[in-house]
Amino acid sequence: MAKVKYTIKENTKIGSHSFYAVPVTNGTLDFMEVCEEACENTSIEPSLLRAAVTEYMKAVKRNVLKGFRCAVGEQFIYVYPNLDASLKDKKDAQGNVVEVATIEKFSLAGAKSRLGATVSKKYSAQFAAEVSWQRVDASGAAVEDEDITDNGGEEPGGGETPNPGTGGGGTTPGGNGGDSGGNGDND
Repeated sequence: MAKVKYTIKENTKIGSHSFYAVPVTNGTLDFMEVCEEACENTSIEPSLLRAAVTEYMKAVKRNVLKGFRCAVGEQFIYVYPNLDASLKDKKDAQGNVVEVATIEKFSLAGAKSRLGATVSKKYSAQFAAEVSWQRVDASGAAVEDEDITDNGGEEPGGGETPNPGTGGGGTTPGGNGGDSGGNGDND
């Protein structure tokens, strides 16, 4: 089972006593590094794979710009056009509503065009079945943590069952601002 590190951070944007988990990556692999690994046990040259995927992503980009939802890989990631725009009631310091949001007041002023992406439920479930998590502190040292798997890590048959999590994307509070939102309902 793969082990991924995570740390705990406080979400100061919504007040005190709000915490969330943040995965700690081992770095970033560039496109060519992944192409080389993908071709290790094949007769495909990494440069040919790179060229094919590059052309594929150009086709995805063209079609997303036309408003289509496009699959990236078989039942893996779906990329789509997304718009970040919202309107909420305005409140005073005491939390009383001073201006009610209505559809007539909605405007795209200040909205952001983004590329959205969702991960299929099938792939999310496969990831959940193959990963375990190790909590680390700010220095990267392991921290003893509770068992985050269902049933204390034991299925009736004795195997481990990881917590399925939410799957399907969404942004983490205080995260990198990436747009992985969506419901992940594409199998």
